[in-house]
Amino acid sequence: MDLNETIFGNSYLLGKDTYVDGKHRILNITLEDYMRELRFIDHTGPVHSLAVVWYIHFGDIYITQIYDHDTGEIYWETPYEEEYTDADDEITNALLMYGDLESVIGVG
Repeated sequence: MDLNETIFGNSYLLGKDTYVDGKHRILNITLEDYMRELRFIDHTGPVHSLAVVWYIHFGDIYITQIYDHDTGEIYWETPYEEEYTDADDEITNALLMYGDLESVIGVG
């Protein structure tokens, strides 16, 4: 399995699925803010770049880890199936839908 790494600066925007007045909307949110909202990042200090580690298996992309590219602190790793939460699903779906992992390498 060949692992890939995509590095996102703290201003990189993802789409966040939400509902406003009963209507489905996509809101722009930075990856860092999304990670904080989902409580994967729980410290108050800044995060300047987040690295997403991923691989392709039979044409599908799988995310294995999200970490602080500057410090090496790991904020998210693929949980065991029985530990997988809605927050895990939400961040991985956002990255797969809006992160453009295959073509974005080192974007600020």
